[in-house]
Amino acid sequence: GIIIYFSSGGGPFGMEPSLKAAGNLYAIIGFAAMTFVWALPEAVMTYELSSLYPCSSGGVRWVEEAFGTTCGLFTGYLGWISGVTNNATAPVLFFSYLHSHFFPDSSDTDIQWIQFGISAGIATVLVYINYRGLEVVGKASVLVFFVSIAPFVLMTIIGISKVDPQKWLQTPTGEEEIFDDDTMTQPGWVPDTILGGIALRPFINNLYWNFNGFDQGSHFSNEVPKRTLRNGLCLSVLLVSTTTIIPILIATGATDIEQADWKAGTFALAGAEIGGRWLGTLIVVASGISLLATFISGMSADSLQLQGMADRGQLPSIFRSRSPHDTPTYALILGLFVVVLMLPLPFGFIVELSNFSYCISIIIEFLAFAQLRIRRGDGTMLRKTVYALLLIAPMLFNIAVLMLASYATYIYGACASALGALLILTTVSDSSSL
Repeated sequence: GIIIYFSSGGGPFGMEPSLKAAGNLYAIIGFAAMTFVWALPEAVMTYELSSLYPCSSGGVRWVEEAFGTTCGLFTGYLGWISGVTNNATAPVLFFSYLHSHFFPDSSDTDIQWIQFGISAGIATVLVYINYRGLEVVGKASVLVFFVSIAPFVLMTIIGISKVDPQKWLQTPTGEEEIFDDDTMTQPGWVPDTILGGIALRPFINNLYWNFNGFDQGSHFSNEVPKRTLRNGLCLSVLLVSTTTIIPILIATGATDIEQADWKAGTFALAGAEIGGRWLGTLIVVASGISLLATFISGMSADSLQLQGMADRGQLPSIFRSRSPHDTPTYALILGLFVVVLMLPLPFGFIVELSNFSYCISIIIEFLAFAQLRIRRGDGTMLRKTVYALLLIAPMLFNIAVLMLASYATYIYGACASALGALLILTTVSDSSSL
């Protein structure tokens, strides 16, 4: 459950763009609604299909069963691209917290290469932890969860008496906000992404980024019993929901931070305002621990996915190779290579790129769920109706993410899809020649 939690949420770190984009009221509503709009439907789909088709390749197996090998390979490719892209957000965001809290007077240009070197070094060490084995990852994730959430428990205890509920009702100022990186305000297919004072692109992308990833639990379906997977998914949904909504209620209700002032590291400022600078520093430390655990969990799931696809003959046999610790060696090395390539990019841009690829892959997975559990399933009509209703909200949210993307992201998506198509053609050609 803790590993899935870090794969899908990992705490309130990185939520600040939503507060900046939408103001207190709509950000609170957005994060509260995402439990029902996204988290529950994705978790239900993951448990249902993982129980029927347990495999470390996860959604690839589901899509294969529903639409064939070619579609499964394409879905797995996009899911992996999204996963390793998203892994790069952890060291980038961690360094942003350090920069904002400890070196506020240094410009991004001054520390660009220092950031890259430190982030690449951190990523390499964390991949080695993955290499050492899933048991180590699991034990570390449990410990890291309690350490990373402790400052927010303290902030809640100290700040609850200072909360003014009227502050939760603050709506957007109506002014177009300037974000930490201008990639979030680049032109796209939708000409005006400001609605009712809400900057839709960063708001929708940030909500999506903070809640997606519950399907990563499917990659462990071969490693754990069904009951453990079910309990883990339930626990992760509960933890992601509570560790986002409670800190955001305290931080917005007990401080005087304005909408325009929210940026990476502002939760530390909120903690300092509520409990003193010591609490702000603890939150920065916790952000690093939590984000790095998110990296470990994501890299573990992504490498298992590549290994699962290789086991099914969809990727070169080199990715079947396991280390003495029974972990996918070359899948981890490839993942690290992609992460290092992404590290120079701004946080907001990495989030949007990751979301775009993930969005396409999860749409195919939801369609596979509809095919296998609604159209072909042997459940009652009531059960099938519930499943159908469960899919409406996440599918609409996926469409919103795709429509709000910038032109740069569309170009990235087209290039990634073309590369995936080439991979599929190569794989199909190699298979037919055997």
